[in-house]
Amino acid sequence: MAPYLDRALEPLLPPRPTARAASATGSARPRCFGAASRDPLHPCHNPALDRTVTPSLGDALLDPGAPCRIVRQRRPEVCAFGVPPSRARDTIASIGDSHSAHWRAALAGVAADKHWHAYQLYRSSCPYSLAPTVIHPPDGALCERWRRDVIAWVTAHPEVSTVFVSEHRVHVAIPFGQTRLQTEIKGYIDAWAALPSTVRHIYVIRDTPYNRFSTRVCISRALAKHERPGLRCRVPRRVAIHLDPAAIAARELGSPRVSVLDLTHYFCGARFCYPVIGGVLVHIDDDHITRVYSASLAPYLHRAIHLAATTGP
Repeated sequence: MAPYLDRALEPLLPPRPTARAASATGSARPRCFGAASRDPLHPCHNPALDRTVTPSLGDALLDPGAPCRIVRQRRPEVCAFGVPPSRARDTIASIGDSHSAHWRAALAGVAADKHWHAYQLYRSSCPYSLAPTVIHPPDGALCERWRRDVIAWVTAHPEVSTVFVSEHRVHVAIPFGQTRLQTEIKGYIDAWAALPSTVRHIYVIRDTPYNRFSTRVCISRALAKHERPGLRCRVPRRVAIHLDPAAIAARELGSPRVSVLDLTHYFCGARFCYPVIGGVLVHIDDDHITRVYSASLAPYLHRAIHLAATTGP
């Protein structure tokens, strides 16, 4: 496990083995932990993790998420992570709703490895799009204002050369003569076009698969019966994977500035998606991933970024 990943997970992982145990196994951390168990380039399975769940169901609900230092409290609120600006090779921003925030642990790992200074700008239930979002007042107006403020903030920070966006699908106001999907696609493309030219790269991280609302109870019962919760509580792909208009918009746009990062393989196989992978609890609830699983995705997010940068959209 990479050192940055080890540090990111330290508060949530089981205690390290004794020196003797570490010597016997050749590693201070379990093999095939989390997303590593689904690495297509290095197939890996550790039977010792089949009936373990880290973090526990209770601890996952209490975890505040990956660290992020508040650097701006007025609208839009901004927090920072990654390396200090004085040591940064580049500056990035992660923008979107709460589904962008749950990628922060993975991005923190990439930022440490690539020497990035990183900012997070997010608002729950408010994806970064210029399509009017249907939210109960006053949240709808506040969402629209937040989006304008984000554009102004990024414009005022020309050091931000790369933006990562991710969000879940929300309801939008559909103009006459358009479909919902057409409205969503246009909203995302317009929002990306509104970012200044100093943003050279926009990476759209495809939304993560979902659990059933009953999955947490299923995991608890599987553990009580000493069953494998990842298999016992698996969710069919057709249920778990939701439409992501942002990813569709990026592919339709075909711009060298905008790329899709799709890590669905690290959640799902050909038929099912799994709520426990490599001994790690994947979701906090039905749709937000845990910090531990997010951090375990860092090497594979890094790989996807490199592949997108070298092959184009």
